[in-house]
Amino acid sequence: MNLISMSTTMAAPLLAIAGVRLAQTRWYNAYRIGREITVMKSAMKRYHKENLRDDLLRAAAQVVNLEGYEQLSIRRLAKETGVSPGAPYHHFPDKRSLLLAVALEGYRELNTVPVTPNSSMNVKPRTHLFNVCRRFLTFAAENPRLMTLMYDSELTRPIPDPAIAKAQQRGAEFLQEAILVITPRLSAKALSVRVATLWSTIFGFAMLRNLGMIQTNHVVRDPFSSKLADSVIQQAIHVMESD
Repeated sequence: MNLISMSTTMAAPLLAIAGVRLAQTRWYNAYRIGREITVMKSAMKRYHKENLRDDLLRAAAQVVNLEGYEQLSIRRLAKETGVSPGAPYHHFPDKRSLLLAVALEGYRELNTVPVTPNSSMNVKPRTHLFNVCRRFLTFAAENPRLMTLMYDSELTRPIPDPAIAKAQQRGAEFLQEAILVITPRLSAKALSVRVATLWSTIFGFAMLRNLGMIQTNHVVRDPFSSKLADSVIQQAIHVMESD
C-alpha cells in the first residue's frame, strides 16, 4: 500500500466522524433555537392575552361613559379594539361578565383613597372624611354613566351581584373608618346611624346632580361647581356630628 492509499484509508473514518459531529451540532443548534422561539412565542402570547384584557376593559369603560352600558356588546367591543369577534370571549364569556368587570374596576378606583388619616402628611381626621366624600362626588361627576352601571343597572337589580355587594361593602368600610377616627367611641348602632346619615346625603346629592334634578337659582347657579359640592359635604358632616 502506497502513502496516498494509506492517507485515503485513514482519512475516511475521520471524515465520517466529523460529518456525524457536524450533523449533531446542527441538530442541537436547530433544537435550541426552536425551543427559544417556542418560549418567546409563549411569553408573547401570555403578554398579549393579559394586555388584551386591559385594552378591552379600557375600551368598554369608554363606551359605557360616553353612551351608557346599554350600548355595550361583545361585538362592539371587538370592533373598538380591532380584534376578531371571538377574541373578547376568552376573557368575558358574556355581556354580563363584561359589565361586571367594568363596574368592579370603577369600584376599585373609587375605593382607592390616596390620603389616609395619621399618614406622613398629618391629615386631620375631619379633613380626611371630607376628602373621602369629595373623592366620591368628583368620581360621580366625571363618570355619570359608569355610576349608573355601578349602582342602578342589571348588576344591582333586584339584588346586587355578590361581587358588587362586596365592593359596596368596602366603600362603606372606608366611610366607617373615617367617621371612627373623628368619634372613636361610637356604639355600633350610633355608627350605623351616622354612616346612613352621611351616605344618604352624599350619594343622594351625587345622583340627583347627575340626573339634573338640582334646582338652580341666584345662589346655586351651577350644580357641578366645586363650591356647592364642598358646602354639601361640610353640611352633611356637621349634621352627622350633631346626631
